Amino acid sequence: MRNIDYRRASVLLFDPVGVNLRNTRYALHEIGFREISCLSSVNEFKRRLEDTSPDLIIAELVNNENELLRAVRAVRSGELGRNPFVVFVFTSWVRDGNVVKQAIDSGVDDVIIRPFSTAFAEERIRTLVKARKPFVVTSDYIGPDRRKDIDRGIGAGNRVEAPNTLQVVTEGDESAIDEANRWIAEARSTVEAERIRRLCMRLTVGVEVGVRELDSGNVAVLDLEDLTRTAKELRLRLARQGAGEASRIAFALYQVCEELMGEGGFTMANLHLIKELAMGVLSAFAGGDSVESSVEEIEKTVEALRRRLAPVRQLESGKSKEAELQRAAS
Repeated sequence: MRNIDYRRASVLLFDPVGVNLRNTRYALHEIGFREISCLSSVNEFKRRLEDTSPDLIIAELVNNENELLRAVRAVRSGELGRNPFVVFVFTSWVRDGNVVKQAIDSGVDDVIIRPFSTAFAEERIRTLVKARKPFVVTSDYIGPDRRKDIDRGIGAGNRVEAPNTLQVVTEGDESAIDEANRWIAEARSTVEAERIRRLCMRLTVGVEVGVRELDSGNVAVLDLEDLTRTAKELRLRLARQGAGEASRIAFALYQVCEELMGEGGFTMANLHLIKELAMGVLSAFAGGDSVESSVEEIEKTVEALRRRLAPVRQLESGKSKEAELQRAAS
């Protein structure tokens, strides 16, 4: 097993409170880090994310929650910075479970609650070097896979071995260091392809659930704004890649989703067209094999979602009957 030498790693450290920034820097220095860039401006922090490639990022979450959560998502999706897989840790003075959950859901590697000892911080960082979790890619999340095996069911997303430059650098693996950029590029391409597949599936599943509910005489459960947002992201991602035919189909798909939200646009014809275009995008982008492998997963996901909706339908049906009885008695 290789020894860890933190002196080789670069750290980007953000905390708006000067005394806390100095304390965290001191703790990192005690652990062994030497190349530590300290920032107290969130705007400067985001500029550094864009322009540099640190091996470890540590940021205090409190008082800048919205901007930092957006920053993590942008990093993970490849929209900000050079390495979507960089080890990213939040610190927080707030123990609020909702705040911590939002942080975890953003795709961050860890959340360390303050105050913490140097030994505790070192243990958490060592875990990220030696036993970092694989990443999972879904339509709305890219980051460490924290699910238990039992939770990895239908539509759960594919796992990706995320490049870990913190491990490569601190363990001094020269061959891996030379290959790091190629490794990141390959993993980034894998994540992007899976993200596009998941966006297509999200559109297909969402519409198919609604269509089947309508066909069964139930109220359609459709989030039209989510459909439009998903179609827009799909269009932008494919346009950035210069994906040709897939990009053109995605543009048509986005237009239909917008039409669906307009007056008279909510029609079965448009719903079916969205499904066809979403699968058309997937076929044009990834080929027939990807479509075939996704069809069964889509079917199982649709039926699983409809089963989850059944108790809600029964509850609403019960309320409707109760209301009818009350009207009859009055």
